Amino acid sequence: MSVLAKPFKPKFSKFDYFIIGLTYVFFPLALIIAAFRILPTQQHHSFRGRNARLIGWVLFGTYIMTSLIISLGSETSEEFLNGNLAMALCLLVPAMLLLVAADLADKKFRKLLRIYAEAVLQRRLIYIDHIAIVANQTQAHVIRDLNFMIKERMLPSGRIENDVLMITSLHRESVEPAETQQDIGSKSVECSGCGARTVISHQEEKECEYCGTIIVA
Repeated sequence: MSVLAKPFKPKFSKFDYFIIGLTYVFFPLALIIAAFRILPTQQHHSFRGRNARLIGWVLFGTYIMTSLIISLGSETSEEFLNGNLAMALCLLVPAMLLLVAADLADKKFRKLLRIYAEAVLQRRLIYIDHIAIVANQTQAHVIRDLNFMIKERMLPSGRIENDVLMITSLHRESVEPAETQQDIGSKSVECSGCGARTVISHQEEKECEYCGTIIVA
């Protein structure tokens, strides 16, 4: 299987870090912003692991803050433990599951990227429907993923037009120039039999095409 020129490394944006930080200031707003942040990008394979990881860390921060609030409002240790257990089940467990799911999503996407790289770089597939069959993905997903790979320089520079992947450096046809000059050392020799002239190379013997006489340069 083909090796990517640049490996896929998911990372948070500055806005993602802002959302996580906001969790420790006002977690209800952070949860709302995080939801709006992931909804438009969830259909992209490249964002799925990152989105799950973002929600996981926001839920973890929410658990920390709610535990702090419960500890301040609880009159007995029993109330604190019961409230903290409820928050752990509602927030901490889903957060851990989402962080695990994020790693699995990234691993799955890395495997998919290697399939794309093999299809494009080794098998030289250019039609989106053919690549979709190889990758077992919809054409819409293939287009998004290939555009992501081109943008992140995992594939050579190119573009997709009319469901065809155009990468000039991979699909350029080499054309050899035609010979326009005679070989060095060739000359025109007159046939001793009929007088016709024939082009012949140095030290070459050639039969005259008119009378059959052997001509020697």
